[in-house]
Amino acid sequence: MSDTTPTLLKLQPIEKRTEVAALFETWRSALATDERFRGGRNTFKPAAGSAPEAVKGGFEWRTTLRPTGLPAGLDIIIRLGDVSASYTPLDRNGSGAFGRDPTDGATYALRQWHDSKRIGSRPLKEETLAQYAAPQSAELFHAASQGNAGRGRLYLVLARLDGPPAEIAQQTFEALSGFHRVAAAAREDAW
Repeated sequence: MSDTTPTLLKLQPIEKRTEVAALFETWRSALATDERFRGGRNTFKPAAGSAPEAVKGGFEWRTTLRPTGLPAGLDIIIRLGDVSASYTPLDRNGSGAFGRDPTDGATYALRQWHDSKRIGSRPLKEETLAQYAAPQSAELFHAASQGNAGRGRLYLVLARLDGPPAEIAQQTFEALSGFHRVAAAAREDAW
């Protein structure tokens, strides 16, 4: 067990379409500055400057990231439900999200640790992640009057989105590397 495992961030989900679109574009632009993310193996939908992709009952942003130097790609899907003009809640079945730290206003790109294809059917808990010396993780929460946005699942922090583009790209690369390292260890333990 590692004593250097970062503390779990407690974040509010970002659920406004315009804000999610702007954060997605900030993240995409930062990754475009890094040679590792420029290959055709990395895709972002919708295209830069386009409106979010309409899906049944909501709006969706998706990316597949497989930077040079990593053995496998990782899908990240952020979906907001179209409940009303002013209420577009995070779809908890999507693997990705953006979160805001209520203490300092920092925004983060997130990806659920739960991944039945890569890790197995059981969601990873904080203790398990600490055992694997996982990178920074977070959980999402709503006000008590609303449902639990993350359904108790933990998220990998891909990047803090308020730094220089090169720093955002480096954080994303390190987080993806950490995800694959933890996934390999979790699969090994499951056997």
